Amino acid sequence: MELLTGLALNFAASINCEKNGCGKCRICSNTIKGLYENLMIVEAGGNFITMDKVAEIQRFMSISSYSSGYKICIIKEADLMNRTAANRMLKILEDPPDDRSIFILLTEAIYGLLPTITSRCIIFEWDFSGPDELKLNVDPGSLNEMVTGGIKKILDDCGNYRTSLDLSVKILDFLKENISDDSDSIEQQLMDFRNTGATTAEVKKFESNLRVRSKRKRDKYFNLGINLVFDIITAWLEDMLVVKLGVDGKSLNFPADYDFIHEHRDFLDDRRIYVLLKDIEKNRSYLKFSIYHELALDNIFLQLQAGNSIKSKKNKVELR
Repeated sequence: MELLTGLALNFAASINCEKNGCGKCRICSNTIKGLYENLMIVEAGGNFITMDKVAEIQRFMSISSYSSGYKICIIKEADLMNRTAANRMLKILEDPPDDRSIFILLTEAIYGLLPTITSRCIIFEWDFSGPDELKLNVDPGSLNEMVTGGIKKILDDCGNYRTSLDLSVKILDFLKENISDDSDSIEQQLMDFRNTGATTAEVKKFESNLRVRSKRKRDKYFNLGINLVFDIITAWLEDMLVVKLGVDGKSLNFPADYDFIHEHRDFLDDRRIYVLLKDIEKNRSYLKFSIYHELALDNIFLQLQAGNSIKSKKNKVELR
């Protein structure tokens, strides 16, 4: 988010700068620092951006400009708007105060924004992913191996639903163990803040803000991990569909598993696969609302196993 914010501030500076972003004038300097009078930066005070924050945006953008140029509002982690705030924000975007109002919505999880909001925005995407940026110390190969192995076991073991439930727990435990903890950083920041001569009340408030932000960041990284799991399951279901159509192994997401997928291609009918894909995307869109991750994974894996069981029972009946 820091990289996105820096990019947004530089873009905002270029809009009002007479030289299209010289980086040296008062407008550029103050905008990049987030101090320019025609600029407003909004971020969540707790776990969500609430209606009060959006009301502040509306007031700021509606009053006359302090100086010439455009009024710009940057909303950090815009996906954290709760539904009420998002709906009010939508109305502002649909009917802005004037044609010199610019709104910049930043997010690392665009699926968390209302589709009606994204449809009214020009979308730019950058890939800033990396170990330092994501702080998600998860080896994608290990996660893929775990999920893939679990799916194979589910398809092979149609009678034991414990297999699906155990896989959900195993995935969540793996993510919890591998997501970075900010506790050391928080303690260091608190120590530095105390050394400035801050009062006990100020330190307590500072600590509360740090821990809220830390939890929000940890939740975000955890959701990124769950999204990776959803991606792996989706890739498996896509492979099952295309193998049914006669596609060879070279075109699969998991070409090394072609023989296994081909052998189990009829364990799920097309309708059930499409239902599962739809449910995965639905759960993906709910991540910002802190859904119960274990329940979501249980539901998907149990549906996968149920389809397997139904197909197996049908085959047994036909054999008789």
